[in-house]
Amino acid sequence: MSLRFGVYGLVDEEQVEMLRSLGDHDSVERVYHEKTIAESMSCKGYALEDILDKDIDFIMSIGGDGTLLRLMQHTDLPALGVNTGTVGFLTNLEISDVDDALKKIDHGDHFIDERFKLDVMVKGEKIGECTNEVVVHSDKVAKLREMEIYYGDKLMDKFRADGLIIATPTGSTCYAMSAGGPIVNPNLDVFIVVPITPFDMATKPHVVPVDEPVIVKLKEEGKSGLVVLDGQEEHRIEKDDEVEARPSKNRAKLISFEDNFYDKIKEKLVSKSVFG
Repeated sequence: MSLRFGVYGLVDEEQVEMLRSLGDHDSVERVYHEKTIAESMSCKGYALEDILDKDIDFIMSIGGDGTLLRLMQHTDLPALGVNTGTVGFLTNLEISDVDDALKKIDHGDHFIDERFKLDVMVKGEKIGECTNEVVVHSDKVAKLREMEIYYGDKLMDKFRADGLIIATPTGSTCYAMSAGGPIVNPNLDVFIVVPITPFDMATKPHVVPVDEPVIVKLKEEGKSGLVVLDGQEEHRIEKDDEVEARPSKNRAKLISFEDNFYDKIKEKLVSKSVFG
């Protein structure tokens, strides 16, 4: 009975009963429920920032990958992702497995999977961190934007497109993959730079080292855009505003119990008709 942790996310009535039982688990010393979850349980709740200030071992995120990514924007504490969403590539633990997972964590039968994160700057000021990707795109549907992409001080490409994705290897299996980018092993620290529906068919994705920042500029007067961090928050930009992605000193930390990235690819992303 030694685990102290917070619980964050959204739950339905069925999951509330599981959460009520956490405090009685043999491995659990103390549970801090975030306010939204606490309201569903009619118990004392805490603001997320107050939970993060507690002496806790990890945060349990309940929801889909988006819920976990939103949490990762606020902390670098280890997170246990419990999937109640659709794919659950990052949150690959099911509700029914929570009891066994807590026993394994208490006994040290787990590992912390550390993932590279991005710092995102606009006009020289940091606006946030990303675990998956930062996206720069038009602020109007079906309107192309002319963009210049730099790797450090070197012009990498110039094109017209709906937008651009700068992803981490963790994000390579998300939006970047849907836009035609490669799947990249999460143990690597690289930028995956993927244009979104470029007008020029010769414009292709790039994978580059993190030795230099990747910088994006819109190049047309009066045509603004949006910068979106992990699909969670957005910021407006105008012509020649520099959007810069660079390695963060922080890492996303995911509690894991098995380490086969390619098995997960087959399970979550590839049709079962291919692998049986």
